[in-house]
Amino acid sequence: MASIHSEYHRFLAHLAQRQVHDDVCRLAHLVLDHLQPLAEVGAARRGRSTRMAPLAVAHLAQMPVAYQGDGHGPEVGPALGRLRQLEVGPFRGFMRQETFDLSHDITLVYGANGTGKSSFCEALEVAMLGSISEAQVKRVDQRTYCNNARLRRHVAPVLSSGAPDQAQAVQPNEAEYRFCFIEKNRLDDFARIAARTPGDQRQLIATLFGVDQFSDFVRGFNPALDQDLMLVGAQATQLAQRRLQLANSEQTIAAYPQKIAAVENSEQALAQRMSPGATYQACVDWLLGTPEQQGRLPYVQAQLVAVPPAVHEVSQARLQTLLDEAYHLQGLWQAATGQLSARAGEVSYAKLYEAVLALTDGATTCPACGTGLAAVAQDPFAKARTGLEQLAQLATLQQQEAGLRTQLSEAVRALWDEMRRVVAVGANACPAQLQAAGLPPLPPTSTGAWLGAWVDGDRRAWNALLQVTEIIERADAQAREAHALRGALARERDALDQHRLEIERLRTIRMTADQEMAAARQTVAQFDEANRELIESVATEVPVVAHHLRVKAAYDGFLPEIQAYLAALPGVLLQGLGEQARNLYNAFNRADPPGDLLHALWLPVAENGKIEVEFTGEPGVRYDALVVFSEGHIKCLGLAILLAKNIAQGCPVVIFDDVVNAIDDDHRDGIWRTFFEDGLLVGKQVILTSHAEEFLHRIQQELGARRAGSIKRYKFLPHQGEHELRVDSDPPTKNYVLLAQQALAADEKREALRQARPALESLTDRLWTWLGRRADGRIELKLGGPRSPWELNNKCAKLRSAVDRISAQHAGAPDVVVALTRLLGVGAGSIEWGCLNSGVHDSQRDHEFDRSLVRVIVESITALDAALDVLQNR
Repeated sequence: MASIHSEYHRFLAHLAQRQVHDDVCRLAHLVLDHLQPLAEVGAARRGRSTRMAPLAVAHLAQMPVAYQGDGHGPEVGPALGRLRQLEVGPFRGFMRQETFDLSHDITLVYGANGTGKSSFCEALEVAMLGSISEAQVKRVDQRTYCNNARLRRHVAPVLSSGAPDQAQAVQPNEAEYRFCFIEKNRLDDFARIAARTPGDQRQLIATLFGVDQFSDFVRGFNPALDQDLMLVGAQATQLAQRRLQLANSEQTIAAYPQKIAAVENSEQALAQRMSPGATYQACVDWLLGTPEQQGRLPYVQAQLVAVPPAVHEVSQARLQTLLDEAYHLQGLWQAATGQLSARAGEVSYAKLYEAVLALTDGATTCPACGTGLAAVAQDPFAKARTGLEQLAQLATLQQQEAGLRTQLSEAVRALWDEMRRVVAVGANACPAQLQAAGLPPLPPTSTGAWLGAWVDGDRRAWNALLQVTEIIERADAQAREAHALRGALARERDALDQHRLEIERLRTIRMTADQEMAAARQTVAQFDEANRELIESVATEVPVVAHHLRVKAAYDGFLPEIQAYLAALPGVLLQGLGEQARNLYNAFNRADPPGDLLHALWLPVAENGKIEVEFTGEPGVRYDALVVFSEGHIKCLGLAILLAKNIAQGCPVVIFDDVVNAIDDDHRDGIWRTFFEDGLLVGKQVILTSHAEEFLHRIQQELGARRAGSIKRYKFLPHQGEHELRVDSDPPTKNYVLLAQQALAADEKREALRQARPALESLTDRLWTWLGRRADGRIELKLGGPRSPWELNNKCAKLRSAVDRISAQHAGAPDVVVALTRLLGVGAGSIEWGCLNSGVHDSQRDHEFDRSLVRVIVESITALDAALDVLQNR
């Protein structure tokens, strides 16, 4: 159907009515000139913009502004009149030329799949539209697509229209004839898309009307061309960066005095904190020093680096205390020892008493003499206990003596340790005085009578040791003073180091400012000379950038226009179709319950809009049609929309390309009756292709003999190995009345009766159906048995009576009564009625059929068929 080319031309015509910039129109014409290469790529990986940007840069300025119409399309001929003839071949499946008569109101083309029906419809597409939608979908070159695969060539089909004596070739006009075609594929795609996600359903109307390729084409444009255009010149960018550096250099020069003044203020503030009234340089020299004089900070650091003197914690008082403690413990020990010596004789009784008491358990006699305890003068065991109690004081005295002895040993050891430490410290602190003292040697352990050499007599050695200790005490006092001074020096060093850090910071700031000043002066002085070539390149680059900016502005204006056109396209295509589409849908579904028919139908006016319906059984409640409809009903809705568009456009012809086969069997009856009985297609030529032979058979019966006789039929036959399309241009009619008439005319009485029976069955069924809709359709039929079929004679008699009762109310009803009366006038027991009742079988008959009675029967069913046409308001 609608190609990208034709729909884009409609967009150009729409754009010409819009108030847009001239460059937007120029870009739109540029896209038209390169439509095919641009349509081959989409937005993925920026394929469209990569291909389009160079074209726009090269040709935008030369493109026209005004739209002159489709100058590349075929010349538009006179308005399409009545189709007359199609000459096709070689073309697609046609290997030789075939001529099709299309002058009738209805043309039925039927045949099995693969026999050439699609090639026939594609020939009509080329002749009327100039393109084939299937070739565009498959992205096959149309010339290649139209070629016969074996001949590898084709001849363009020729379609003629107009009066028989003034037939003219139809000129392709896609805009005029696009809605003449209703294709099975469109309905199938419509139903499939309806089952997809809401994002995919935006293609719904575009697919139905065949503008899905144009929709995909529009969505293939990238949001912008910026990445493929030079919107900022590379040379200009580089020069701007360098000019930014120049501006920075000029700013650096201007800010240098202020920066130096700030540094100097900081220097003076630091000098006032260090030494009020002194200059900054004098403070720096005092702190850090000069080649001639050491600075205060290096001096303090040197003092703190030196190893501090040791403090030995030696004193005369400690030595004297230890000696006095030893003397005191010695006196106590000696006293305890004297007491023990005085009572030494008592100690022997202790063991004796303990031995006596050991025999106490169970004893009855004296352990010494064996005298009974009752006869002795004094109980030995009681005496032993008394003795032990008296000796307890002696045990305590012994314990005191042992403890004092231990304490004395420990005191002597502590004195010995301290004396050894003093001697050792003196060997380092005052070796000369120690040597002059002539102290006796100290033993390696504290045992023995070594202390007498130090304290006997006038205590010369002990006093000499105390003098050495006094010298060490004075050295310790000096060391403590040195340690106290190091703490003050450390605090001073920390304060001076902070001053040093501040001096270094200010020195770094000043040095950096000087370096930046020198670099800035050099940059300013050499800028024009160093960038002479770049400045010249920028001058030549300016118009190029301006042109690319022009292309960007044109694209930024073009893209919203074509996207808005696509978004509004469903509303344009569906405008005014709601009521007609609803009526057609209800007609297609006439067999559905009344409550399931549509009360109202709302078609979308925007790309993402919904198709909403309101059912007769639920007035006031809207539903999303794609949610509540089955696939079969969705296809019926799509067919209703397309047919409504054909009717609204006033198309003189409607071509159904295998449409019925897209619809389920339940709806086919309603569809063909809508096509051929409801009068909606009156004045239109109908071309219907199908491989449903039974469906076309039913149509020819239901239309009646008059209309069936005016139908042009073509039957495509399967090839027999030669791969050529076989077309039967005059297949026999399927209408039983016409077949009965033909048999009668050929004097084939048996054949006439054989065709008359199904004709009468069909006609009486149609009459009965009409009767059920207009009056009481109940009739009584007599059967010969439980499984016997009713006889047509009985059925005709009952229908005649029923119609006769209401014949005055309906035009055509009296003619029905007359036809049935004449038919029933043939005797019910005749062999002719026997054939009508039971069929014509291949059996031996003793009598020939009566030609006059056969004629009456055929003429009667012919009259009944004509009367039904009137009765059914055809």
